[in-house]
Amino acid sequence: MRWLVLFLSVFSSISLRAPVAIAAASIARTIVVDLKGGGDFKSIQQAIDSIPDNINKWTKIHVAAGVYREKVNVRSTKSYIVLEGDGAQTTSIEWGDYDGDSSGHNTETSATFTSYASNFVAKRITFKNTYNGFAKLTPAVAAWIFGDKSAFYYCSFTGFQDTLADTLGRHYFKGCYIEGVTDFVFGYGQSIYERCKISTVKSLQKPGFVTAQGRNNATMPGTIVLRVQVGAPSQGLKQLTWEGMETLLEESGCTGPGSDLSGRVKWEKQLSDDELKKFIDISYIDGEGWLEAQPPLD
Repeated sequence: MRWLVLFLSVFSSISLRAPVAIAAASIARTIVVDLKGGGDFKSIQQAIDSIPDNINKWTKIHVAAGVYREKVNVRSTKSYIVLEGDGAQTTSIEWGDYDGDSSGHNTETSATFTSYASNFVAKRITFKNTYNGFAKLTPAVAAWIFGDKSAFYYCSFTGFQDTLADTLGRHYFKGCYIEGVTDFVFGYGQSIYERCKISTVKSLQKPGFVTAQGRNNATMPGTIVLRVQVGAPSQGLKQLTWEGMETLLEESGCTGPGSDLSGRVKWEKQLSDDELKKFIDISYIDGEGWLEAQPPLD
């Protein structure tokens, strides 16, 4: 049974600011991963495993350009890691597991990249599930995020079905690219997506759905889509019922041909300006300033 319940989130094109000023942390150690042998390791997983458990000092793992064909798992004991690529166009982690393959994988274990650790940062790297979903529609996750206080900057998440599992915790995505065909952003996380691009790949077998939300009851929170440029009408925001429950989508300030509200279901909610205030402040996910306490971008 699939448990797709969309996280409470903001898909936003506005710039957000942290509510408090906290000194950024410094990097205590840098590890270099290079497929060509010019670093400390050739494997990302080996680099992660080399970090002592339960330390509270930041370690940077710089991953040189290349396609790293491996499954990567950041265990809960491996907090305070910055995983940095040379660029999302040149550095990628790729694997092709899917739900129900010959190894008995389910949706979670199909993930190319999994992170259980809190205080995790990734930047300028691609997470890709290479499974060809056009052959068989089935979950095949690119990244599965469990840890709290996790941030992703200028990363790409590419897959077919269930690309990005934003599962648990407070997460921040900035300048990221997320691609899939159906239900490809899902989870229970409390997250903000700032200036991200979400792209639906056309499929002949199935219409594209960015997310599937199955709320347990009508009082559970839903999704905020705030000031987003929406594509062509055929790619616009729509709502359907899923497993007998109304999905909840709250739109505000969206533009583009796909933002026309005339075709929406009549129970869609429109938030007032006062109701939106808490969602357009970074304190929605970061009241204590954990984002600014992370190492600065360079």
